[in-house]
Amino acid sequence: MDWQGWLTLAVTAGIFLTLISTRLGPDLVLMGALLILSITGVLTAGEAFSGFSNSGLMTVAAMFVVAAGIRASGGVDLVVRHVLGRPKGHRWAMTRLAAPVIGLSGFLNNTPVVATMIPAVARWAKQLNLPASSLMIPLSYVSILGGTLTLIGTSTNLAVNGQYQLLTGGEGFRLF
Repeated sequence: MDWQGWLTLAVTAGIFLTLISTRLGPDLVLMGALLILSITGVLTAGEAFSGFSNSGLMTVAAMFVVAAGIRASGGVDLVVRHVLGRPKGHRWAMTRLAAPVIGLSGFLNNTPVVATMIPAVARWAKQLNLPASSLMIPLSYVSILGGTLTLIGTSTNLAVNGQYQLLTGGEGFRLF
């Protein structure tokens, strides 16, 4: 292996150690690694920043902004209060949780939906005297299910669409 390979392995090990042992944010650590690999010539500037032009990445970033707006406006609490209501028992709670989460994650992207819903679902579970942990995995799974229904629902669909466009020159997949 040449020096670029060894340097890349060392930087990767450094990333893991830094993420484990410090409170530095992942964004700073990964941008630092990108900077090191760019300065040393392992990556060209085009290679280093090509991921930032990916439409899938931009869509996921935009969905986090939309989800933050919904959370800040009180939309999540509105859903919890009026749609989820006060079911009798754990099974009904999971059933009531499924419909709005599937709908949201189909059009917002499942990752920000889960991140936005976790605090509201935890409060809801407390009101129902249910352990919040018993609703978190179902929350994640129904969000994944909803995300698979549309192109923008999950970052995996967006990544596959981006690669398809890159490899074939085609226009990509439709929303549904």
